[in-house]
Amino acid sequence: MTSYSISIGKIHYSVTNFYELALDDVVISDKNQEITTIPKLIIDLDKDNIWQLHHFNSITVINGVINDTGEIKYDISTDSLKLIDSMVNVPINNEKEKFSLQQVNGSVKPFSLSNQNKYQFDLTSQQVLYNQTSIKSALVQGFYQDGVTYITNLNGNINDGFFEAKLKILADNSLDINQLKINNVHFQLTDEIDIEQLPAIFKKFTIHQFKMLDSSIQLPSISIEKGNIEATNINYDKQWNFEQSSLAFNAENIVWNNEIFSSVLLQLKSQEDMVTIEKAMANWSKGNFRFTGSWQDDLLKINQITFTDVDYQLPEKLESLILPDIFSQIEIDTLTILPGRLIRTNSEFPFFFNNFEMSGSNLSLVKDRKLGLYSGSLFFKAESGSINRIDIRYPDLVMKFDDNDCAILNFSSLISQGGMLEVIATVNPSLTEFLKFKFNAYAVTSLLLEEWKLVNKPPKAINYTVDLHGDIVPFGFSGTFSADGNDYVITREH
Repeated sequence: MTSYSISIGKIHYSVTNFYELALDDVVISDKNQEITTIPKLIIDLDKDNIWQLHHFNSITVINGVINDTGEIKYDISTDSLKLIDSMVNVPINNEKEKFSLQQVNGSVKPFSLSNQNKYQFDLTSQQVLYNQTSIKSALVQGFYQDGVTYITNLNGNINDGFFEAKLKILADNSLDINQLKINNVHFQLTDEIDIEQLPAIFKKFTIHQFKMLDSSIQLPSISIEKGNIEATNINYDKQWNFEQSSLAFNAENIVWNNEIFSSVLLQLKSQEDMVTIEKAMANWSKGNFRFTGSWQDDLLKINQITFTDVDYQLPEKLESLILPDIFSQIEIDTLTILPGRLIRTNSEFPFFFNNFEMSGSNLSLVKDRKLGLYSGSLFFKAESGSINRIDIRYPDLVMKFDDNDCAILNFSSLISQGGMLEVIATVNPSLTEFLKFKFNAYAVTSLLLEEWKLVNKPPKAINYTVDLHGDIVPFGFSGTFSADGNDYVITREH
């Protein structure tokens, strides 16, 4: 057992206050540090047994500093411990961090250093500090019984917002939070490590009801403005668990990897190991989208997704498109894109499509965390557009997969300067190579093949057929060019 020393500066006693002792500059220390310093300590003696020094009617600590080590076990008790403008430091996380409660006022009834069986508490703190978070005007009320701490009222102000909670601290130090409400709180983490360590404050907890109103969250890769959340049955025990949970979320704005979403709405329900996406919608890229679906393990399955009036610009490098790491597969039963605009400004191969529409079914868009199109059928059409600065009209594309998982493409379009073209192509399962690329042109100059980087310096013709095969990125084809009854060999030059 650790030994302690107690020093007292002065003792004041007056016969007019016969049952009261006043002590100045009380210091309790162990061999390493001062555990408690109390400039003013007032003891109200037990009137029924004034000469014993183990139990007192009341103890009042004024302007004290108390470091709760949890190790002091002296046989001292009181009917009421009162704190006046004192500081209490509570270590957590194996004493790596601490809560610092400043200007604490209130009482604990009864109080014992040796054995606490049952007590109640009513305390206020002008400020509670944890790392860089400050809680102002905190209030905590409740009682302790049979190894469980019941906090019936916990609230405080964080910046311009506030929170309130009702919870239990169980015998194993886990938290059973019946209700947690947050209003107008602005929460920021600047490092991914901070996010991973966030639950480490409390190793295990359950939140039965959680509400966040008009609050903002800023994380390294996502920020939420004026968000509202209602969630039930959130569990953490070394990892997150959302079985039998529900969530309703909306936000004025979300910024995720520089993409801006507004008027966001999300409704989820979980059952065992599956999360059902009952509703998800947002305004995005001058239009909007909505979808329903489910999430199980690392598979996101979207039942139906619809984009309307979207004006989207693809990134300079398509590989820079960022997908959530939690999904290794994404499948879509039904895809619908209503008239919108698609742009790619890449200087090597720019394109855009006006009033484009798209529909698809049974699509597999992500496989092993790689974006692509691995199965399903897709139909695309547009009113007008441009491919590498060549204007086109009414382009349409049909894409399906054969029994060997190869993509079959059928493309046709009018050329704005006159003429028409058709393309039939087969792509290997890894989407890296055209196994077949047949290009039929009618009244279209063969210079278009060079403009589209398909064939370098093709023979001059306006009606021709090209049979090619080769790599997709970058284009590198070989094959034959046929026009006016003549065949020309095309060799790969790039």
